[in-house]
Amino acid sequence: MAKKAVSAQGIVEAALFSAFKNGMGGTSLADIALELGIKKASLYNYFEGKEEILTALCSYCSDFYARVNLFEQEIFTKVNSTNCEKLFKKSVDAYIKAHENEPLFQIYTLVASEKYFDKNFLDIYEAQRKKILDQSFLFFKIASAQTRGSAQKSDEELSLNSNFFADGILSRLDLYIAEKKETIRRNPECDAGSLFALPSDERQISKITAFALEILRNVI
Repeated sequence: MAKKAVSAQGIVEAALFSAFKNGMGGTSLADIALELGIKKASLYNYFEGKEEILTALCSYCSDFYARVNLFEQEIFTKVNSTNCEKLFKKSVDAYIKAHENEPLFQIYTLVASEKYFDKNFLDIYEAQRKKILDQSFLFFKIASAQTRGSAQKSDEELSLNSNFFADGILSRLDLYIAEKKETIRRNPECDAGSLFALPSDERQISKITAFALEILRNVI
């Protein structure tokens, strides 16, 4: 990890990287200080202790994920009967690939593991799932209206497909990120961040987008 300036945000980001490698429970003040190349005592200039740092880390993850969307807002104004599959596939592809990059890679890994132990992280996970659910429902509703006219799917049918899609995408993203993390973990250069520049696994992403298109075709 590149050396960060000593600041409250720098400490939180160092805590994120340490928690990514060691888990929240395995992260100490000494680990965080080591990531920054400073003495542990210097952390107390910004935080009262580990718990306050981890609380700030949770807020950092929540704020960052709040800016992550499956669909950009302008997509909904562009959907029509001829381009809906292309736009849907492109958005899912970009969403998966966004999770390969720092810091979202570390954030997703941390949230996905800590949601079983900390309600704050579960809330982050559930908020992101709800966003995927709401955005996919809106996309499905617009696409159905554009392609089916008066025979468009009911809201109940669209909701069922949206739930199936949201759960399916997150489970597939879990597997994709877990496999990539294992590759990083096994590489001795992971601390240098070199593996975050690895190319995407296009074969696996194609399987994920194929699943997404299958759901879309149920409603158009």
